Amino acid sequence: MKQLEKIAKCSTAIIATEYGNLPDVFQRHYFLHPSATLAVSSEILLAGLSNNTSYRRLSGLPKRAVKFTADSIIEPQDYLPKLGVVSWKDCVGMAMLPKGLLHPESQNEVLSCWLTNLSDRMAQVLHAYVVDQVTPRLYLFPYHDFSARSEYRLAVSGGALLDARCYRQRQDFQAGYREAIKKWWQCLGDDVAQLEQPLLIDVVLDTSRGFAIIDVNPNLHLHQ
Repeated sequence: MKQLEKIAKCSTAIIATEYGNLPDVFQRHYFLHPSATLAVSSEILLAGLSNNTSYRRLSGLPKRAVKFTADSIIEPQDYLPKLGVVSWKDCVGMAMLPKGLLHPESQNEVLSCWLTNLSDRMAQVLHAYVVDQVTPRLYLFPYHDFSARSEYRLAVSGGALLDARCYRQRQDFQAGYREAIKKWWQCLGDDVAQLEQPLLIDVVLDTSRGFAIIDVNPNLHLHQ
């Protein structure tokens, strides 16, 4: 219950980091853009949450089946699915949505399966949408294996870069990454100077753009 209360206090800040809600400057510098963006109703969201045992116990939601219908045919390819701000990274076998499952006659059943299986982490964060009475979108990003790439986390607040650190070091690691990231951030210009919310931004090296964004999250430790 305490975790849900914490999420409720920061609900608007959490939802603001959903891909579709991000400032244009962040979307332009994303490593990959969604191949499909699907609408999710409040009924589907609550049905999905009701299948998480912990959330159902805390919220009192009755358990309901998820019967999702996509508003378009999904092009078969390997995807990284995200529901609003959360991925299925901690759900065994579900971090990637493989193209072999995405046939027109079965795509709704497959997507309903994904929406039914929400981890405790996912359910807790998705509570933000329940609090703010808005619905997340289901994003299907082209899948990319980042296991061989170094990943860097930027802490920003008030549009200023506060810190940068490498949290996953691989062969493409740059020893002078802090200075390189600082220059890249400055090149984003006045668009980022207008940002007030404390954020944690994960990036990877991109030879054509310097760095590219792979995830944005609110920095809840600094959020008031």
